[in-house]
Amino acid sequence: MATPDPLIRGIDRILIHTQDVERVFARFRHEFGLPVAWPLADCGLLVSGGLYTGSMTIEIGRFTGLGLPGTWFYGLGFAPWEPTLKMVEGLRSRKVPHAPPLTLHYDSPLVMQSTLTALRNLLDGQPSTAFWLGRPGGGNTRVGRALSSLRTWMAGTEVGSMTFSMLLGSSLVFICDNHSNPHQARINELRATWRETRRHGPYGITGVAGIDLEVSTSLAGWKRLLDRPDLNADSVHSFGKEPLLRFHPGEGNRLLGIEFACNDLLSVTQRLREQRSLISTDEKRVTLSPDRMDGLTIGFSQSPTTSLDKT
Repeated sequence: MATPDPLIRGIDRILIHTQDVERVFARFRHEFGLPVAWPLADCGLLVSGGLYTGSMTIEIGRFTGLGLPGTWFYGLGFAPWEPTLKMVEGLRSRKVPHAPPLTLHYDSPLVMQSTLTALRNLLDGQPSTAFWLGRPGGGNTRVGRALSSLRTWMAGTEVGSMTFSMLLGSSLVFICDNHSNPHQARINELRATWRETRRHGPYGITGVAGIDLEVSTSLAGWKRLLDRPDLNADSVHSFGKEPLLRFHPGEGNRLLGIEFACNDLLSVTQRLREQRSLISTDEKRVTLSPDRMDGLTIGFSQSPTTSLDKT
C-alpha cells in the first residue's frame, strides 16, 4: 500500500486565550522582544494579535462572547501542504474527524484571510457537539461548500459570532490555510529580518524549539493526523524543522507549554535566577516561573545552531 502524502507542513501557530488581550499581548512583546506579525485586530469572531518567532506565530486573542476567565494555551494550529479543499479530502481518507472549514477575514489594520479547519478528539475541552454538525467529512461537495460558506458568514456577524462562542470549549486543534497576500508579504519580511538578526529580545531567542502536549486517550487521532502509526505517549514528532511536537503521557489531553530556543542558555539561566523567576533547571533547559506570565509554562533551551557557532 502506497504511503499517503503528508497533510501537515508544520506548526503555524499556538493560540493563547485571555480576556485581557491588550495587556497580555503587550507583556509578551516586551518580555520576549518578539516582532509583531500583525497588530491587534478584530475579525468579528476573534480579537487577536500575532507575534513572530522565526518559524511560527504566537497568537494572543479573545473569542467574542467566550467569557472563560484566565490565560491559557487554547489552540494549536497546523500549516497544511495543500489548499483547504484538497487537505480536507486527506482528512477524510485518514478518518480524522473535523468540522467544515471556516474563513476569517481581517480588514484592518492588516488585510488577512485564513481558513480554519477544526479537528476533533485531539484535546480535552473541545467545542460542543453542535459545533461539528454537518455532512460527515464535508469536503469539495456542494453541501460541504455550502456549510463552509454558512459558517464563514456567521463568523463575520455579531449574532453569528456570539452563537459560535457559545459552542466553543476550552481548547481546539485546527489546520490554518493562510491565503492573504499582504499577510504573507509581512511574514516573508519578518522571516528575512529574523534570519539576519539571528537572536531576539533580552533572552536571545532564536526560535521555538518545541510545543509540549499531554496525551492519554487521544493518541489514535494523532497517529492518523501525523501518519505516525509508531507514535506513542513519549514520542517527539519532527516536521523537518523546528518546532518539534513533543508528547508526554498524562491523565488528560492538553497543551502543556512552549519552549524557546536561545543563543546562550547559561546567561538566560543566570538572568532568571537573579530575577527569582526560575522554577526548574537542568543541563538542557530551564523553565520560567508561571507566575511571571499569567500562569503559562514557558521554557528555554540552547539553540543547536548557536552551539555549533561557538565550537
